[in-house]
Amino acid sequence: MKTIDFKTSNYFSETIFIIGVIFSLTGIFVLFANIIIGLGLLFSSVVIFTTHYRLSIDYEKKVFHDYLWILGMKSGEKGNFEEVEYLFIKKNRVSQTMSVKVASATVRKEVYDGYLRFSETEKIHLLTKDNKKNVVKKLREISSMLKVRIIDYSEGEPKEI
Repeated sequence: MKTIDFKTSNYFSETIFIIGVIFSLTGIFVLFANIIIGLGLLFSSVVIFTTHYRLSIDYEKKVFHDYLWILGMKSGEKGNFEEVEYLFIKKNRVSQTMSVKVASATVRKEVYDGYLRFSETEKIHLLTKDNKKNVVKKLREISSMLKVRIIDYSEGEPKEI
């Protein structure tokens, strides 16, 4: 096998993507009035749309590179592995506290995380989604590229998907 390199997840949230759309549309119009501000807005939107997490696996050298891709630059960790065992899903509870001067509220929810397991001690987090169906969909794409199985740990007993 050769090297497999693929996108795992976006870096920016959907809200930031909407801001990127607003920046790009505004940048086009502002470009005619003030070229510096227009180019700045367009550049910001390009960064928002293209920045994402990737994973590169070189089967011949037995190395992986889990990185953030920003305008062609790679930043992330490299490591060695013996074999790619499987992909798996776990359920986690997360909480976020929002505060104003006199009040605060905490929102708690369950999210689903997708991981790639190389060994008992070496695992890589691939993505997090609110919806299990979306995690399964993305892991199926990755599974077909890597030719590994998917194990679901989110419902208690592990089961293969």
